[in-house]
Amino acid sequence: MSLANQASAVSLAPGKLILSGEHAVVYGAPALAIAVARHIRSQCSIRPDAAAGLSWSLPDLQQQGTLSWADVRAQLALLDSRHADFEAGTLSAAEILQSPQQLVLYCLALCLPEADPDCHLELSVCSQLPAGAGMGSSAAAAASVLSLISAHFGQPLAKQKLFERTRYCERLCHGRGGLIDSATVSFGGLVEVLNGVASPVPDAVLSGDWFYVNTGRPVSGTGECVEQVRQGFAGSDIWQAFTAVTEQIKTAVLHKQDARAAVRENQRLLETIGVVPARVAGFARAVEAAGGAAKISGAGAVRGDGGGAMLVYGISEPVLASLCAGFDYEFFAIEEDSDGARLSD
Repeated sequence: MSLANQASAVSLAPGKLILSGEHAVVYGAPALAIAVARHIRSQCSIRPDAAAGLSWSLPDLQQQGTLSWADVRAQLALLDSRHADFEAGTLSAAEILQSPQQLVLYCLALCLPEADPDCHLELSVCSQLPAGAGMGSSAAAAASVLSLISAHFGQPLAKQKLFERTRYCERLCHGRGGLIDSATVSFGGLVEVLNGVASPVPDAVLSGDWFYVNTGRPVSGTGECVEQVRQGFAGSDIWQAFTAVTEQIKTAVLHKQDARAAVRENQRLLETIGVVPARVAGFARAVEAAGGAAKISGAGAVRGDGGGAMLVYGISEPVLASLCAGFDYEFFAIEEDSDGARLSD
Protein backbone atom coordinates (compact mmCIF):
# COMPACT_ATOMS: atom_id res chain seq x y z
CA MET A 1 0.00 0.00 0.00
CA SER A 2 1.35 3.42 -0.94
CA LEU A 3 1.07 6.29 1.55
CA ALA A 4 2.20 8.90 -0.95
CA ASN A 5 -0.89 11.07 -0.43
CA GLN A 6 -1.31 10.59 3.33
CA ALA A 7 -0.14 13.18 5.87
CA SER A 8 0.43 10.65 8.68
CA ALA A 9 1.02 6.90 8.92
CA VAL A 10 2.10 4.16 11.37
CA SER A 11 3.95 0.86 11.01
CA LEU A 12 4.56 -2.06 13.37
CA ALA A 13 7.27 -4.73 13.38
CA PRO A 14 7.22 -7.63 15.88
CA GLY A 15 9.99 -8.91 18.07
CA LYS A 16 11.27 -12.47 17.70
CA LEU A 17 12.35 -15.35 19.89
CA ILE A 18 14.44 -18.33 18.80
CA LEU A 19 12.76 -21.64 19.66
CA SER A 20 15.80 -23.73 18.71
CA GLY A 21 19.00 -23.67 16.69
CA GLU A 22 20.82 -20.58 17.97
CA HIS A 23 24.56 -21.12 17.47
CA ALA A 24 23.87 -24.42 15.69
CA VAL A 25 22.66 -22.55 12.60
CA VAL A 26 26.22 -21.23 12.16
CA TYR A 27 27.30 -24.85 11.51
CA GLY A 28 24.57 -25.71 9.01
CA ALA A 29 21.97 -27.00 11.47
CA PRO A 30 18.35 -25.78 11.19
CA ALA A 31 16.90 -23.05 13.41
CA LEU A 32 13.36 -22.04 14.34
CA ALA A 33 12.09 -18.66 15.49
CA ILE A 34 8.70 -17.18 16.25
CA ALA A 35 7.47 -13.60 15.83
CA VAL A 36 6.12 -12.18 19.09
CA ALA A 37 3.35 -9.61 19.50
CA ARG A 38 5.59 -7.03 21.13
CA HIS A 39 6.47 -4.36 18.63
CA ILE A 40 8.57 -1.51 17.37
CA ARG A 41 6.11 1.20 16.33
CA SER A 42 7.11 3.93 13.89
CA GLN A 43 5.01 6.95 13.00
CA CYS A 44 5.64 9.62 10.39
CA SER A 45 3.75 12.79 9.59
CA ILE A 46 4.17 15.89 7.48
CA ARG A 47 4.82 19.31 9.11
CA PRO A 48 3.52 21.84 6.57
CA ASP A 49 4.82 24.81 8.61
CA ALA A 50 8.48 23.69 8.63
CA ALA A 51 11.28 23.86 6.07
CA ALA A 52 12.10 20.74 4.09
CA GLY A 53 13.99 18.15 6.14
CA LEU A 54 13.55 15.61 8.91
CA SER A 55 12.69 15.74 12.61
CA TRP A 56 13.31 12.41 14.33
CA SER A 57 12.73 11.18 17.88
CA LEU A 58 13.36 8.02 19.90
CA PRO A 59 11.20 8.71 22.99
CA ASP A 60 12.32 5.56 24.84
CA LEU A 61 15.91 6.82 24.73
CA GLN A 62 14.93 10.50 25.12
CA GLN A 63 16.77 11.35 21.92
CA GLN A 64 15.64 13.63 19.10
CA GLY A 65 17.04 15.86 16.41
CA THR A 66 16.49 17.76 13.17
CA LEU A 67 18.42 17.23 9.94
CA SER A 68 18.42 18.48 6.37
CA TRP A 69 17.91 15.85 3.68
CA ALA A 70 21.58 16.30 2.78
CA ASP A 71 22.49 15.42 6.39
CA VAL A 72 20.31 12.30 6.22
CA ARG A 73 22.00 11.15 3.01
CA ALA A 74 25.38 11.84 4.62
CA GLN A 75 24.52 9.29 7.35
CA LEU A 76 24.05 6.67 4.63
CA ALA A 77 27.46 7.38 3.15
CA LEU A 78 29.12 7.51 6.58
CA LEU A 79 27.77 4.15 7.73
CA ASP A 80 28.51 2.43 4.43
CA SER A 81 32.09 3.68 4.86
CA ARG A 82 32.29 2.42 8.45
CA HIS A 83 30.98 -0.99 7.42
CA ALA A 84 33.61 -1.10 4.68
CA ASP A 85 36.19 -0.43 7.39
CA PHE A 86 34.77 -3.40 9.31
CA GLU A 87 35.05 -5.57 6.21
CA ALA A 88 38.66 -4.45 5.86
CA GLY A 89 39.38 -5.41 9.46
CA THR A 90 40.12 -1.88 10.69
CA LEU A 91 36.90 -1.49 12.72
CA SER A 92 35.07 -3.92 15.00
CA ALA A 93 31.42 -4.75 14.45
CA ALA A 94 30.53 -2.97 17.69
CA GLU A 95 32.14 0.25 16.39
CA ILE A 96 30.14 0.57 13.14
CA LEU A 97 27.17 2.30 14.78
CA GLN A 98 28.04 5.13 17.12
CA SER A 99 24.50 5.85 18.35
CA PRO A 100 21.09 4.09 18.16
CA GLN A 101 19.49 6.68 15.90
CA GLN A 102 22.01 6.00 13.16
CA LEU A 103 20.29 2.72 12.25
CA VAL A 104 16.95 4.53 11.97
CA LEU A 105 18.42 7.31 9.81
CA TYR A 106 20.20 4.78 7.59
CA CYS A 107 16.97 2.87 6.96
CA LEU A 108 15.12 6.10 6.20
CA ALA A 109 17.85 7.31 3.86
CA LEU A 110 17.65 4.08 1.85
CA CYS A 111 13.99 4.86 1.12
CA LEU A 112 14.45 8.44 -0.07
CA PRO A 113 13.57 9.26 -3.67
CA GLU A 114 16.36 10.37 -5.99
CA ALA A 115 15.50 14.04 -5.53
CA ASP A 116 15.28 15.52 -2.03
CA PRO A 117 11.64 15.68 -0.79
CA ASP A 118 10.20 19.19 -0.61
CA CYS A 119 8.41 18.43 2.70
CA HIS A 120 9.35 18.33 6.39
CA LEU A 121 8.88 14.82 7.77
CA GLU A 122 8.50 13.95 11.45
CA LEU A 123 9.52 10.40 12.41
CA SER A 124 9.05 8.84 15.84
CA VAL A 125 10.17 5.27 16.73
CA CYS A 126 8.96 3.64 19.98
CA SER A 127 9.75 0.15 21.30
CA GLN A 128 8.07 -2.47 23.47
CA LEU A 129 11.15 -4.68 23.12
CA PRO A 130 13.92 -4.82 25.70
CA ALA A 131 17.19 -3.87 23.98
CA GLY A 132 19.95 -6.46 23.99
CA ALA A 133 17.70 -9.19 25.41
CA GLY A 134 17.36 -11.55 22.46
CA MET A 135 14.16 -10.21 20.92
CA GLY A 136 15.57 -8.84 17.68
CA SER A 137 15.01 -5.18 18.50
CA SER A 138 17.46 -3.88 15.87
CA ALA A 139 15.92 -5.99 13.09
CA ALA A 140 12.43 -4.93 14.17
CA ALA A 141 13.44 -1.25 14.20
CA ALA A 142 14.86 -1.56 10.69
CA ALA A 143 11.80 -3.40 9.35
CA SER A 144 9.41 -0.91 10.93
CA VAL A 145 11.14 2.16 9.49
CA LEU A 146 11.74 0.57 6.07
CA SER A 147 8.11 -0.50 5.64
CA LEU A 148 6.80 2.90 6.73
CA ILE A 149 9.11 5.24 4.84
CA SER A 150 9.18 3.22 1.61
CA ALA A 151 5.37 3.35 1.54
CA HIS A 152 5.37 7.04 2.44
CA PHE A 153 7.46 7.84 -0.62
CA GLY A 154 5.27 5.69 -2.86
CA GLN A 155 7.53 2.61 -3.10
CA PRO A 156 6.06 0.00 -0.69
CA LEU A 157 8.21 -3.10 -0.18
CA ALA A 158 6.92 -6.64 -0.72
CA LYS A 159 7.71 -9.03 2.15
CA GLN A 160 10.69 -10.69 0.47
CA LYS A 161 12.21 -7.33 -0.45
CA LEU A 162 11.56 -6.01 3.07
CA PHE A 163 13.35 -9.04 4.53
CA GLU A 164 16.35 -8.57 2.24
CA ARG A 165 16.59 -4.84 2.96
CA THR A 166 16.14 -5.36 6.73
CA ARG A 167 19.00 -7.84 6.73
CA TYR A 168 21.13 -5.41 4.73
CA CYS A 169 20.52 -2.61 7.24
CA GLU A 170 20.99 -4.86 10.27
CA ARG A 171 24.53 -5.68 9.13
CA LEU A 172 25.43 -2.32 10.70
CA CYS A 173 24.61 -3.75 14.15
CA HIS A 174 26.54 -7.02 14.00
CA GLY A 175 28.81 -6.78 10.97
CA ARG A 176 26.68 -9.40 9.21
CA GLY A 177 22.91 -9.13 8.85
CA GLY A 178 21.05 -11.70 10.96
CA LEU A 179 19.19 -14.09 8.67
CA ILE A 180 16.69 -15.44 11.18
CA ASP A 181 16.03 -12.13 12.95
CA SER A 182 15.37 -10.25 9.70
CA ALA A 183 13.17 -13.01 8.27
CA THR A 184 11.08 -13.46 11.42
CA VAL A 185 10.31 -9.77 12.00
CA SER A 186 9.54 -9.31 8.28
CA PHE A 187 7.38 -12.39 7.61
CA GLY A 188 5.87 -12.99 11.08
CA GLY A 189 4.72 -16.37 12.45
CA LEU A 190 7.09 -19.33 12.67
CA VAL A 191 10.22 -19.10 10.50
CA GLU A 192 12.72 -21.86 9.76
CA VAL A 193 16.29 -21.42 8.59
CA LEU A 194 17.59 -24.44 6.70
CA ASN A 195 20.71 -24.62 4.52
CA GLY A 196 21.11 -20.86 4.73
CA VAL A 197 17.58 -20.11 3.51
CA ALA A 198 14.87 -18.58 5.73
CA SER A 199 11.26 -19.55 5.05
CA PRO A 200 7.93 -19.07 6.84
CA VAL A 201 6.41 -22.31 8.18
CA PRO A 202 2.70 -22.16 7.31
CA ASP A 203 -0.07 -23.16 9.70
CA ALA A 204 2.24 -23.34 12.72
CA VAL A 205 0.77 -22.00 15.97
CA LEU A 206 2.23 -22.34 19.46
CA SER A 207 -0.02 -24.27 21.79
CA GLY A 208 0.23 -24.63 25.54
CA ASP A 209 1.88 -22.26 27.99
CA TRP A 210 4.93 -20.48 26.50
CA PHE A 211 6.56 -17.57 28.29
CA TYR A 212 9.38 -15.12 27.74
CA VAL A 213 11.67 -14.53 30.71
CA ASN A 214 14.28 -11.77 30.78
CA THR A 215 17.27 -13.14 32.71
CA GLY A 216 19.18 -9.87 32.38
CA ARG A 217 21.20 -8.18 29.69
CA PRO A 218 24.32 -10.23 28.82
CA VAL A 219 27.63 -8.49 29.40
CA SER A 220 29.17 -10.44 26.52
CA GLY A 221 28.12 -9.61 22.97
CA THR A 222 26.78 -12.00 20.36
CA GLY A 223 30.08 -11.96 18.49
CA GLU A 224 32.02 -12.91 21.62
CA CYS A 225 29.67 -15.84 22.29
CA VAL A 226 29.89 -17.06 18.70
CA GLU A 227 33.69 -16.87 18.75
CA GLN A 228 34.02 -18.77 22.04
CA VAL A 229 31.72 -21.52 20.77
CA ARG A 230 33.71 -21.69 17.53
CA GLN A 231 36.95 -22.20 19.44
CA GLY A 232 35.52 -25.05 21.47
CA PHE A 233 33.04 -26.77 19.18
CA ALA A 234 33.56 -25.86 15.52
CA GLY A 235 34.56 -29.42 14.64
CA SER A 236 32.26 -31.15 17.13
CA ASP A 237 29.46 -33.55 16.26
CA ILE A 238 27.25 -31.82 18.86
CA TRP A 239 25.54 -29.97 16.01
CA GLN A 240 23.89 -33.21 14.96
CA ALA A 241 22.27 -33.35 18.39
CA PHE A 242 21.10 -29.74 17.94
CA THR A 243 19.61 -30.71 14.57
CA ALA A 244 17.69 -33.58 16.14
CA VAL A 245 16.29 -31.47 18.96
CA THR A 246 15.24 -28.68 16.58
CA GLU A 247 13.34 -31.21 14.49
CA GLN A 248 11.67 -32.54 17.65
CA ILE A 249 10.54 -29.04 18.66
CA LYS A 250 9.26 -28.31 15.15
CA THR A 251 7.26 -31.55 15.17
CA ALA A 252 5.86 -30.77 18.61
CA VAL A 253 4.74 -27.28 17.48
CA LEU A 254 3.21 -28.46 14.21
CA HIS A 255 1.32 -31.32 15.84
CA LYS A 256 0.56 -29.54 19.13
CA GLN A 257 2.51 -32.13 21.13
CA ASP A 258 4.29 -31.86 24.48
CA ALA A 259 7.66 -30.15 23.82
CA ARG A 260 9.10 -30.31 27.32
CA ALA A 261 11.59 -33.13 26.75
CA ALA A 262 12.97 -31.46 23.61
CA VAL A 263 13.22 -28.03 25.28
CA ARG A 264 15.08 -29.53 28.25
CA GLU A 265 17.51 -31.33 25.95
CA ASN A 266 18.05 -28.12 24.01
CA GLN A 267 18.97 -26.33 27.23
CA ARG A 268 21.46 -29.10 28.13
CA LEU A 269 23.15 -28.72 24.76
CA LEU A 270 23.38 -24.94 25.17
CA GLU A 271 24.92 -25.43 28.62
CA THR A 272 27.43 -27.85 27.10
CA ILE A 273 28.68 -25.26 24.61
CA GLY A 274 29.07 -22.76 27.44
CA VAL A 275 26.58 -20.00 26.68
CA VAL A 276 24.37 -20.32 29.78
CA PRO A 277 25.46 -18.49 32.96
CA ALA A 278 25.30 -20.61 36.11
CA ARG A 279 22.52 -18.50 37.65
CA VAL A 280 20.37 -18.89 34.52
CA ALA A 281 21.00 -22.64 34.47
CA GLY A 282 19.82 -22.71 38.08
CA PHE A 283 16.59 -21.01 37.05
CA ALA A 284 16.08 -23.61 34.31
CA ARG A 285 16.46 -26.38 36.90
CA ALA A 286 13.89 -24.67 39.12
CA VAL A 287 11.44 -24.58 36.19
CA GLU A 288 12.06 -28.28 35.52
CA ALA A 289 11.51 -29.11 39.19
CA ALA A 290 8.13 -27.39 38.89
CA GLY A 291 7.24 -29.62 35.93
CA GLY A 292 8.14 -27.32 33.04
CA ALA A 293 11.05 -26.77 30.66
CA ALA A 294 13.24 -23.75 29.93
CA LYS A 295 16.00 -22.81 27.51
CA ILE A 296 18.07 -19.79 26.57
CA SER A 297 16.74 -18.07 23.43
CA GLY A 298 19.47 -16.26 21.52
CA ALA A 299 23.21 -16.00 21.89
CA GLY A 300 23.19 -16.37 25.68
CA ALA A 301 26.32 -15.20 27.50
CA VAL A 302 29.86 -16.37 28.21
CA ARG A 303 30.42 -13.94 31.10
CA GLY A 304 28.30 -12.47 33.90
CA ASP A 305 24.96 -13.56 35.37
CA GLY A 306 22.51 -12.36 32.69
CA GLY A 307 21.74 -14.63 29.75
CA GLY A 308 19.18 -12.47 27.89
CA ALA A 309 15.98 -14.10 26.71
CA MET A 310 14.79 -17.44 28.03
CA LEU A 311 11.81 -19.50 26.88
CA VAL A 312 9.74 -21.27 29.51
CA TYR A 313 7.19 -23.90 28.58
CA GLY A 314 4.75 -26.18 30.31
CA ILE A 315 4.04 -24.52 33.68
CA SER A 316 1.26 -22.17 34.73
CA GLU A 317 1.66 -18.41 34.98
CA PRO A 318 1.25 -18.31 38.81
CA VAL A 319 3.98 -20.94 39.24
CA LEU A 320 6.31 -19.06 36.90
CA ALA A 321 5.56 -15.78 38.67
CA SER A 322 6.68 -17.32 41.95
CA LEU A 323 9.89 -18.68 40.42
CA CYS A 324 10.71 -15.37 38.70
CA ALA A 325 10.17 -13.45 41.94
CA GLY A 326 12.92 -15.54 43.52
CA PHE A 327 15.37 -14.61 40.75
CA ASP A 328 14.11 -11.04 40.22
CA TYR A 329 13.30 -11.85 36.57
CA GLU A 330 10.54 -10.23 34.48
CA PHE A 331 8.34 -12.35 32.23
CA PHE A 332 5.31 -12.30 29.96
CA ALA A 333 3.13 -14.85 28.19
CA ILE A 334 4.15 -15.22 24.53
CA GLU A 335 1.53 -14.17 21.99
CA GLU A 336 2.43 -14.78 18.36
CA ASP A 337 2.43 -12.16 15.65
CA SER A 338 1.48 -13.88 12.41
CA ASP A 339 1.63 -10.79 10.15
CA GLY A 340 5.20 -9.51 10.49
CA ALA A 341 6.17 -5.92 9.72
CA ARG A 342 3.26 -3.96 8.29
CA LEU A 343 1.49 -0.65 8.07
CA SER A 344 -1.05 -0.05 10.81
CA ASP A 345 -4.06 2.13 11.57
